[in-house]
Amino acid sequence: MRIIEKISDIKIIFSIFLIASVIGGGFYIYDTCSNYKEKAKSQAFDIIESAKAFINTDYINSLDVNSSDIEKPEYKELKDGLISFKEANKGIYFAYLYTLIDGKVFLMADSEDSSSGEYSPPGQHYYEAADEAKAAFVEEKNFVVGPVTDRWGTWVSIYIPIRDQQSQKVIAVFGVDYAEKFWNSEICKQVRHAVILVACIILLLLFLHGLLIKNHTMNFISRKLRDSENLFRTIFEQAPTGIAVVSNFGFASMVNKGLEKILERPEKEILSLDWRGVTHPDDLEEDLALFEKFKSGEIEGYSMEKRLLKSDGSYIWVDMTIAGLGLIGEENQDYLCILKDITENKKGFEALKESERSKSVLLSHLPGIAYRCKYDREWTMLFVSDGCFKLTGYRAEDLINNNKISFRQLIVQEFVDVLWKKWERTIALKTSFQAEYKIITASGEHKWVREMGQGTYDDDGNVEALEGIIIDIDDSKKRQLQIEFMNEHDFLTGLYNRRYYEEAKARFDNEEYFPLSIILVDINGIRLINDALGYFEGDHIIKETGRILESCLREDDILARIGGDEFALLLPHTSRESASSLLYEIEDKVSQYNESTKEEVRYISIAMGYGTKNSSEENIGDAEREAEEYMNKRKLFEKKSHHHTILSSIMDTMYARSQETKEHAERLAHISRLIGEKMDLPQESMDELQLFAMLHDIGKVAIDDRVLNKPGKLTKEEWDIMKKHSEIGYRIAMASPELESVAEYILCHHERWDGKGYPAGLKKEEIPLLSRILAFADAYDAMTVDRIYRKALTKQEAIEEIEKNVGKQFDPEIFKIFIRIIQDLD
Repeated sequence: MRIIEKISDIKIIFSIFLIASVIGGGFYIYDTCSNYKEKAKSQAFDIIESAKAFINTDYINSLDVNSSDIEKPEYKELKDGLISFKEANKGIYFAYLYTLIDGKVFLMADSEDSSSGEYSPPGQHYYEAADEAKAAFVEEKNFVVGPVTDRWGTWVSIYIPIRDQQSQKVIAVFGVDYAEKFWNSEICKQVRHAVILVACIILLLLFLHGLLIKNHTMNFISRKLRDSENLFRTIFEQAPTGIAVVSNFGFASMVNKGLEKILERPEKEILSLDWRGVTHPDDLEEDLALFEKFKSGEIEGYSMEKRLLKSDGSYIWVDMTIAGLGLIGEENQDYLCILKDITENKKGFEALKESERSKSVLLSHLPGIAYRCKYDREWTMLFVSDGCFKLTGYRAEDLINNNKISFRQLIVQEFVDVLWKKWERTIALKTSFQAEYKIITASGEHKWVREMGQGTYDDDGNVEALEGIIIDIDDSKKRQLQIEFMNEHDFLTGLYNRRYYEEAKARFDNEEYFPLSIILVDINGIRLINDALGYFEGDHIIKETGRILESCLREDDILARIGGDEFALLLPHTSRESASSLLYEIEDKVSQYNESTKEEVRYISIAMGYGTKNSSEENIGDAEREAEEYMNKRKLFEKKSHHHTILSSIMDTMYARSQETKEHAERLAHISRLIGEKMDLPQESMDELQLFAMLHDIGKVAIDDRVLNKPGKLTKEEWDIMKKHSEIGYRIAMASPELESVAEYILCHHERWDGKGYPAGLKKEEIPLLSRILAFADAYDAMTVDRIYRKALTKQEAIEEIEKNVGKQFDPEIFKIFIRIIQDLD
């Protein structure tokens, strides 16, 4: 450090002298150049002034300054003089006389031969003349101009005015042009000695500087050698590593305290040891092979980890480095052996290997990846674990440094900005990061993942990278979303359910959504359709109704199925007038649907009502009650007619699908009515009997055609299905207020007197009277009408068959009345 400072001082002093010399030399050269320039000008003026003295002004006055002057002897005298002057003075290229007429320069005579291409005749306009050429005439003083370039070349021009001897007025100007190269070369010749002198001084300074540097460097090296020897001795003794100087024969000639400590042997014992004898047998072969290469000069040194024997018989791990000392003049070269105890490091390394193995096993079973990436908008990956391909469909190397694709490109676009802002907050607060989002795999599949990570920071708190894990949660997320969807949606229509409707109603009960309107919708006759045609038809009507309502929604509207056949619409920013208009729109779409439906039984009939909350002072419950009351009023007008339409459609459907006919029903009604009259039944019962006879098999509308119209004998399973028609008929009748009174008769019309009928196994008087009456009419008509599987019986055959079953299937008392009626019946 001291020599550097000393050399630096020398350089500073030298630099000062050098700069001073350069500046002084520069001034000296400039001053010399300036003096010679002035001297050159002065000499030129003297020469030209001397020549001017020989110019006869009378000759000049006699010239007309035009081409006519060529023949004048005065012109010839002046021209000859100019030519002689040019030839007599080296460096003069052109000598001439000119005058100023009307502010323009005109040549009077020049030094060029008349045959020369550069000859200028008298009276020629010298339009290229410099301004100083005019000034010399006007200001009546000498001028030096240059360098100036014209069509003949580049010159240094001298202008000297010529006065009339009598009037002393300027009548012409004597001009002389020196070639620029000649003019400057003459000056340079005179300045050359100054440049040489300055250069010699600078070179001398450089030489002195080199001598001083070399002298100080040699002194420093001498001191450094002494210091190095002392330093080596100190380092050798105090070094924490073991150091030994070993001979070619494997014995140490010098060891330090560190080596004694590592081997736990005293210096004397170590000096007597052959290193080959204390090397572990498993490491000796490699050590000897390397040492042979080292001795032969094939390698300059080597390092290896090996085990050495301690005095207690145990082995320690050392990191050994062998290097030549490079001592000149010794035939058997010694070498340096440096040992570092790495036993603890080895133990730590083994523990680390086990830790890495455990981590590798953990990562290989991780349902995703571990990563380290830059904190940039591309999530540039620096490390990705082996699960990358399984998670993303890309190899880890495809993502490292965005080799083929960046991780940002894998993130579904809608999540990119959200994730970046969340990472920015995480880094700013130095907290942990957790998020769930979707990625796009190599196959184009969207997959849900969960990321958990954190930033890593340098000592100044600046973020260095992001680290964490990304795991596959696609299956569980889909299950979660499915559960969430099911919690908020109706499973049949896919619309929102009552729970979501209540939450949305509470959320919309806020001034920013006023006026808020509610429309309630109820489907008429769903229960009747379910019982008559089955839940499939009822579900179809519910879904179609939901679809029609959904088609009328705006972007922020909410539609929910809040009951079996009930829907509700939440309409933010919707006035009463707009809600009323929407009702008409829905009714129009329902009408269009019904017009496109062939069967009336599948018509949609709905009742609707609406209410509106306009301000925070009003209650949302009042608006909902208003909608419900309005809906119920409309339902009263529509329900009865719709039920009648459905019933008519059900009966038509039943007649079309089964062997039962309307005529069959009418015959049963006629026979049953005759029995009822003989039994003196009241009019109300007679009306019920008439209705019951017409509808007793209405439940068959829900029986499968393959069972209902099977030509052969039914199997046990098919018969079980057929027997359900009485229960189905009961439910259909109960779903319609006008049929409710005959529902029980329909249920029991296949019960038997002996209790072996169905569905309840009632017997005797447990069976309703009207059901027992219809049993005779139904059996008689069935036997006396042709079927696809048999011919009709005669009246007498039918009576005999019925009589056989009196007391079993039929009521004995009613049979007596039945016999009289049938015998009288045509």
